[in-house]
Amino acid sequence: MYSIGKEIKKIRDEEKLSQEEFAERINRKTGLSITKGMVSKWESDTTEPKTRMLRAIAETFNVSMDRMLGLDSQQTSSKIETLAAHIDDDVTDEEMEAIKNYINYIKFKRN
Repeated sequence: MYSIGKEIKKIRDEEKLSQEEFAERINRKTGLSITKGMVSKWESDTTEPKTRMLRAIAETFNVSMDRMLGLDSQQTSSKIETLAAHIDDDVTDEEMEAIKNYINYIKFKRN
């Protein structure tokens, strides 16, 4: 199951930052007051960041909100295309699009 906290930790690890450095970089860019303790709580899934905090992380580290929310469109699209390739050939393009949209809806509901 997707975890915002795990995604935040992954971004922090990619940047090779401590929790304190991660918070400081966001604060410098956005003027917010994120603390090391907040980052720790997010990463341990004790709490989830508010929307403006997620946006600040996304803007600071140049990642998409889709990634922050576990809706990485490139990965999702690839899996959906693979699944769609196994559906009967007599499905119209319109029906195929509806199937893809339904799969995205189900995945969104799961999160």
